[in-house]
Amino acid sequence: MTAAGVAPAGPTPGAFFAAGAAGWGFGGLAAALALLPLVVPDYQQVFVAEILVWGLFAMSFAIVFGFGGMLSFSQAVFFGMGCYGFNLGTLYFGFNTWGAVVSAVLAAALLALPVGYIATRVRHHHFLIVTVIISVLVTTVLESGHWRWIAGPYVTVSLTFVPEVPLGFTRFSFIDEWVAYYFTVVMVAAAFFLAWRIVHSPFGRAMLAIKDNEMRAQMIGLNVNKLRWMLFVLAAGIAGHAGALYALLARYTNLEFFHWIYSGKAIVMAMIGGVGSLVGPFVGTAFYMLSTEYLSRYFQQFIIVFGFILLLVVRYAPDGIWGMVLRGARGLGRHGQASKP
Repeated sequence: MTAAGVAPAGPTPGAFFAAGAAGWGFGGLAAALALLPLVVPDYQQVFVAEILVWGLFAMSFAIVFGFGGMLSFSQAVFFGMGCYGFNLGTLYFGFNTWGAVVSAVLAAALLALPVGYIATRVRHHHFLIVTVIISVLVTTVLESGHWRWIAGPYVTVSLTFVPEVPLGFTRFSFIDEWVAYYFTVVMVAAAFFLAWRIVHSPFGRAMLAIKDNEMRAQMIGLNVNKLRWMLFVLAAGIAGHAGALYALLARYTNLEFFHWIYSGKAIVMAMIGGVGSLVGPFVGTAFYMLSTEYLSRYFQQFIIVFGFILLLVVRYAPDGIWGMVLRGARGLGRHGQASKP
């Protein structure tokens, strides 16, 4: 009982129903991903793996925007740094696959330290402008012949060997598509689980408090700039992780991955699915990639048709497709509870 003599309200039946539906949904998705190679051809396995990689990239934006309120156009820079770090670890230092993935995450996070320190000191549209400038600056420097020595030959690279994953006393070769698929699924799932634990930790709740009301967060003693900086670096590391997985899957990296246009794609995919959760970006990425794949067969300028679809989603589902699904699940839960005698 509270001081007023009224028991605090607990979770609503709709919330319980939505949580149960989400649990069953995750279980079903895990089973489907595990059994997928048994029922689909190799090229479709690779396509699903690409959806997961780009979904992880979009999730890095959802973390920095949906949980931190920072509209970042620099996520592509960290995705590109992940590709660069992977190539550097593999081709220069001779790391195996595990070491190259770690070097990719470190490369993205190390670049995010100074970038984030500068960007997180400003707010609102100033933050957006700073991240666009940084993205354009990095791309321009890497494209210029005079400064190309900074990145060396490790930005635009085609892997001349088949990657292998050492595991104990054996090695699994990416020459088998199922190895590439399962490795991608496991690595994306690990990154998702880590992100989920972080955003549901006291740190994640502090970030939501800062996003909701920065002045109140400062008044209760939160170091706003430091926490925003930490979240920015975390999201950059996840983007770098996605870059490494793409380099492994496609066996090819390009300078264009640093361009802010790829940040725009991450924003679109995350907004379609919903930036208020970690699942939404994957839903939005699947919708984006599947719709563009099939629309391109029937429309030469399919991006225009997709633009209309995007407008409809933003207008009628502002919290994204996943948010709309959760709202429907909660509504069904409340309706079922109300119908009981």
